[in-house]
Amino acid sequence: MDVQVKLFGAFRDCQPEPQVVLALAEGALVADLRAALEAHGRAHWPNFNPALLARSAFASDTSVLRDAQPVPAGVGMAILPPVSGG
Repeated sequence: MDVQVKLFGAFRDCQPEPQVVLALAEGALVADLRAALEAHGRAHWPNFNPALLARSAFASDTSVLRDAQPVPAGVGMAILPPVSGG
């Protein structure tokens, strides 16, 4: 299945488009999506930071998902890096 991932924060600076489409197997988990985004980032983004990806959360249109949860089919996803400040 193709999963569209909206990019936010530092990930948004990695490419001109605000999203990336990644191919995953049906029934893939969020951990699989994280691994696919890491492979994409290492291959295509010179300023990719894998440590930031490790600390970031993935969210569907309605909730933040844990790595052990399945990626919902037909739903857009977002990568949410940690934020700081006040």
